[in-house]
Amino acid sequence: MSSEANSTIRHATADDIPSMIALERESGFAAHWSEPAYRKAFAQDAPVRIALVFEDETVESQTKGFLLARITGDESELENIVVAGEYQRRGVGTQLMRSLIQVTREHHALRILLEVRESNAAARRFYEKFGFQMTGRRLSYCSNPTEDALFYALALN
Repeated sequence: MSSEANSTIRHATADDIPSMIALERESGFAAHWSEPAYRKAFAQDAPVRIALVFEDETVESQTKGFLLARITGDESELENIVVAGEYQRRGVGTQLMRSLIQVTREHHALRILLEVRESNAAARRFYEKFGFQMTGRRLSYCSNPTEDALFYALALN
């Protein structure tokens, strides 16, 4: 994957689940999954997934970001991306997204799909920076609070 001086992006394993859950619980915008849902994502019979973690080797709790995406045919769907608050706006999300794009291409997928809350302007700008384009909307899809979900896609030509 990628590596900077004291940080690394690597493929996640089931051993990373506790740190992934801890990060996800701290985030107000992340998709909140149950522990069994994470375990199922890493099960042998699970659909093909891309699971990446960002580690800062200079701190005790190393995992400071992760993403999960599912590969289905010629598409990859970004299911969750989380960066610890103190690591946001420091390029961690960008490194994770670049790695996702690279690994998705290695799986011969033609596009990456995702959905995001309409109110999450920062995430929308982040995705648009990579060339994602809004392709649709699902009314009242998100809950707590109820709001529309916006669909985005990135073509990998």
